[in-house]
Amino acid sequence: MKFAKVIIVLLAGLTAGCAQSLGAHQVTLEAVQALRADGVPTMRVGTFALAPGRNASMDKGVIIRSVNLTSPDGGSFAVYLAKALETDLRAAGKFDENSPLVVQGLLTDSNVNAGISAGDAVLGARFSLLRSGNAIFEKEITVRSNWDSSFIGAYAIPEAMHQYSALYDKLVLQFLTDADFRRAAAPVMSLDLPWR
Repeated sequence: MKFAKVIIVLLAGLTAGCAQSLGAHQVTLEAVQALRADGVPTMRVGTFALAPGRNASMDKGVIIRSVNLTSPDGGSFAVYLAKALETDLRAAGKFDENSPLVVQGLLTDSNVNAGISAGDAVLGARFSLLRSGNAIFEKEITVRSNWDSSFIGAYAIPEAMHQYSALYDKLVLQFLTDADFRRAAAPVMSLDLPWR
């Protein structure tokens, strides 16, 4: 009887999932360097939310085998992406709460798979840049990762969590270095001539 209880407890532990949260965003050196180059102006971060028509669960968590990975920022991956962007802007001295330039975003894709031999993850967002309330840039950007996975969950799950969380840095960097974004964000030159 005692042995049967032990088996039941062990089975319950194996079938019940556990929750983990992404770590706080750390400054990305490459993003800071990109922001400090080429005279990128200051900006602020506006609303980031789940894209219309997407399943609400996509913004709330991703399942990695028995683990439900969530965001520490209000349980929203979209908000986590916004905080990641803001962290890099602040570190580069490019964040200004009163800037007329506002970056907004819609989470369009978020998924991770830790297979028994291979893993893959994807993260996507539609970024918008507004100047004084007028949209001057909009583009959907998607980043992916592929890696060798393991049959053993103790190895596969942490690696999948690492690969997925790294996509936030990758997505922010790809947005900040996008040539169309750079052109749109460039300071508006005054047309006033010095002799007027």
